[in-house]
Parts: sequence; C-alpha cells; structure tokens
Amino acid sequence: MGKLIVMPSRSSEPNNHALAQPQGVFSADSNSDFAGNFKTDFSVWKNAPRERTAAYFPVYSAVSRAIQTTMRAWVNEWFVSNMEILQQPSSAYAILVYQCTHPFAGHATNIFTYDIQQTEALNRCFRSAANKLGRHLRELNTRRLPWFTREHYFAYRSQEVVKFVFKSPRSIYRMLHVETMLMDAILRFSIMDIPDLGLEEAVLRLRRTFRVQLRRFSEHFDLSLRADELLHIATQALISKMAAEAAQPIPKAA
Repeated sequence: MGKLIVMPSRSSEPNNHALAQPQGVFSADSNSDFAGNFKTDFSVWKNAPRERTAAYFPVYSAVSRAIQTTMRAWVNEWFVSNMEILQQPSSAYAILVYQCTHPFAGHATNIFTYDIQQTEALNRCFRSAANKLGRHLRELNTRRLPWFTREHYFAYRSQEVVKFVFKSPRSIYRMLHVETMLMDAILRFSIMDIPDLGLEEAVLRLRRTFRVQLRRFSEHFDLSLRADELLHIATQALISKMAAEAAQPIPKAA
C-alpha cells in the first residue's frame, strides 16, 4: 500500500513538500468547519428539479459531470505530484485508467454515474479510457525511473494497461463506486433531506457523507479535505444548468 496523502484544498497555501509527505487523516465526525473558504449558497437546492419533471435529468446530469470531471482533475493533480506511484504499477495502472475515463454522461432518467454492476456501462468506461490513455502515457516523463519501471508505461502498452485494470478492477471499482455514492447523496439531500430535516441539518449530513466517501476514494490519498470545494462546484453546476434550462424557449402548441 502506498503512503496515505491528504489532498490540500486549492484555497490553502501551496506546499509542494507536503504533497509528498503523509499527513493527519481528517475525521469525518469532526466538528471542524472547512466551508469557510467556499461561500456556498445551499438554499438554491430547494429549487432543484423534482423527479419526473423535464429539467430533472439534464440538471442532475450536469451536476454529476461536474463532480466527475473535478475528481479526475484532482486525481491527475495528485498523480503529477507523486510520480513515485509509478514504482507500483498495479496501483498506478488503476489511477491512470480512472483519470482517462470519460465522465459518465447519464442514461435513462435516473442513472448519473458508472454503475459497477452494469456490464455495458463498465465496457463504455474502459473503452473511453483506452482512447485517451495512449496519449497520456506518451506525455509521462519517466526518464528518471529505472528501465524496468519505465517499460510498464510505454504508450504502446496502453491497451495492456486497460486490460490489466479490467481484469483486476478492485481499485477502479472503488473510485467509481464513490462517485455513485456522492451523487446518491446529492439526490437524497435535495429531494428527501431538505424537506424532511430542514436545510441546515441536511447540509451537515451531506457534508459528512462527502467527507466519508472522499476519504474512501483511494488507499493512496485522501480527498476528504476537499469535500466543501466539491460541494461548491456541484452547487455552481446546479445554478448554471438551472439557468440554462429556464432560458429554453417553450415549444409552441401545434
């Protein structure tokens, strides 16, 4: 197992040395407030689309894509700062493949992330990675690594890397499952918890769930300290997409 590394928030002062050193793990039950740097207006979720409305699928699909895109960017950010993971090919492969997968665009009316129990969705996931991984491997700077390590990451091996992760999917399934749990938490928050618990308690539950799930995302690094940043991004995606949907012209009657 690699070192557990806590991902810093973008709002904090950069510390390149800290990225490479193990740090304390944030407790999901802590009362510490990490929302101070992200002034998120959660009240907008009161107006989020309900199920079986025209805006429900496009709005929540946009929120999900924003979360997925951000997660892939953060994983790439960690990867670039922690190239020593390349010395553990079985671990590095899953991280490489994950960050090269295309965010799930949504399907039917209520599927917003890759379902690890759906073969068709997973095949689509791995195909999207295969299309991008070769280019990604060509851009990797592995010159400082021993030859026997470098050869694991030659671009022509991209298909082999994807096949390896496909046959040993535990790590990438863990990542994809966390995405699903995050989106489930968003849906529960806006549709059930806000009416049942009130906004303040619902936000506390949502924040707690995000921290727990981001902590579980990888055995190599901890994203939980960026939970409030991710919630801010999701909320901005909601605001933007709802505005776009509201601006759509109403079809004229025939």
